[in-house]
Amino acid sequence: MSEERKILQVPVNHQATWSGFYKKSLRERQTQLKLVFPQVFTSSTSSSVDSSTYVTPNTSPCSSPISIDFSSETNDQSIHSSHSILNDNNEINCLVDKLETLSVENNKKLFPINGLDENIADNMVENCVGTIGLPVGLALNFIINGEPIIIPMAIEEPSVIAGVSGSAKTISAYNGFKATSTERNTIVAQVCLLDISQENMNFALDKIMQNKSEIIKIANKYCNNMVKRGGGVFDINVRRIPRKANRNRKHYPISSNNFTEWLVVHITIDVCNAMGANCASTVAEGVAPFLAELTGGRIGLRIVSNLNVERMSKASFRIPLHMLEYKSLSGKEVAARIIEAYEWAEVDPYRATTHNKGIMNGIDAVALATGQDWRAIEAAAHVWACSNVRTDNDNSQSNNGYGSLTTYWIERDEQLATTGKTDDECLMFCGELELPITVGTAGGVLKTNRVYAYNLGIMGNPNAQKLAMSMVCIGLAQNFAALRALATEGIQRGHMSLHAKNVAIAAGCPTNAVTSVAQKMIEKGKITLSSAKNFLEIYMNEHNNISTLSNQVQCNIN
Repeated sequence: MSEERKILQVPVNHQATWSGFYKKSLRERQTQLKLVFPQVFTSSTSSSVDSSTYVTPNTSPCSSPISIDFSSETNDQSIHSSHSILNDNNEINCLVDKLETLSVENNKKLFPINGLDENIADNMVENCVGTIGLPVGLALNFIINGEPIIIPMAIEEPSVIAGVSGSAKTISAYNGFKATSTERNTIVAQVCLLDISQENMNFALDKIMQNKSEIIKIANKYCNNMVKRGGGVFDINVRRIPRKANRNRKHYPISSNNFTEWLVVHITIDVCNAMGANCASTVAEGVAPFLAELTGGRIGLRIVSNLNVERMSKASFRIPLHMLEYKSLSGKEVAARIIEAYEWAEVDPYRATTHNKGIMNGIDAVALATGQDWRAIEAAAHVWACSNVRTDNDNSQSNNGYGSLTTYWIERDEQLATTGKTDDECLMFCGELELPITVGTAGGVLKTNRVYAYNLGIMGNPNAQKLAMSMVCIGLAQNFAALRALATEGIQRGHMSLHAKNVAIAAGCPTNAVTSVAQKMIEKGKITLSSAKNFLEIYMNEHNNISTLSNQVQCNIN
């Protein structure tokens, strides 16, 4: 006789689903992920995390309810309400507890979001001696282009995940984030041609442009798999860059080459959903001999460029000023302070460096969690922060050096003005972040470490464009959270409160004592290593006394 089965639908992004998530234990959070994302956390290998599961918004676990089966033998009828969608966090908590008891053996297994296997690591890098782990947390409350999304972040610094989740909650309460990304997922390969005399430079440039179609045809032979997927080389451009003298005065020239310009060929490749770095370098090396033959130049470096201004992603938000109210400060006052902080970062590279580092706290954490080249992303971002790299029609940067990656401004909502609102009620606080960001969701290291598959699965298996949009939204949210904190109560109060657990661990607290010791430090306002050691000593003495008393009571009973 077949067992009766009931189906419950758990909405991934219903507010009740994630309410109080930060208060749960690690095991409870892991169990909730299994409950909410059954397609991702199955007993099979990570290869079963297939993108076909998420091909439409209606089937995405980030926009639709998830069906969970419970057999009649394990069903507790008291935890099921008559409706099919769980809208009460207490019901979800009960289900989390229930799921933990369904398979004791399964819970003994290591949760799949964990460190890299040493045997795999040994084949990834040279001279491997071990691995290093980072905490993976979830950024909540994000709504991007009308779609809610959960975003994994791998980072050791406290307050970042809390900060982005808090600012996203504010922004998502009013239309959420708007994000865009370039239609084609491209990357640039560079070939440098040397020893071309000044009088032959125009001839060489013209020769390349006249043979553009042939160059593309030859280049595509070196990325045939990309061509089969609908991508491949589609454009060629040439840049003339003046050669400068070596800035080190001690330099002793050992070459008689006296060319005055670098002739640099840019080969633009559509890499579909891949990051594409290896593909670009292969194409550059493959096509270089033909370019040298055309121009009579000597082959120089042939390599991918990690700056791709044709692969831009932008995030923005817009909220009424009153939503920035904080304690005794009006929304208008907080907005004015944030604008001041942004304008300072625009003109002072010392401030801009810290300002932009905070943005990259968020972006790098998503990159690490999803297997992206965070070093390439970081390098491109900081170059983009230099105004001389930006496009001619970008007037957002007024200084001539390194400035803010984000932009903030106040604008008047003319539509609201027609409804009889006051001038202040019609004012909107706006933020924007645009970056050249190169990511991929296919190929590369993504298949080496299965953790990336799980984290991308939590996001609904986005394509490269959606991943890039999520990253810039995270970066903007982190910067907004930091500036809002700096403009009101200062950064240390919230940061140090969240940092207290790290201090407790550094003081030698056993796992069961960390929360208690951290809470004591927060209550006393003394988050230091010496305070942690003092509170740990008190904690241990109290628990030793309790243990002794318990043993005495047990002896008397016996």
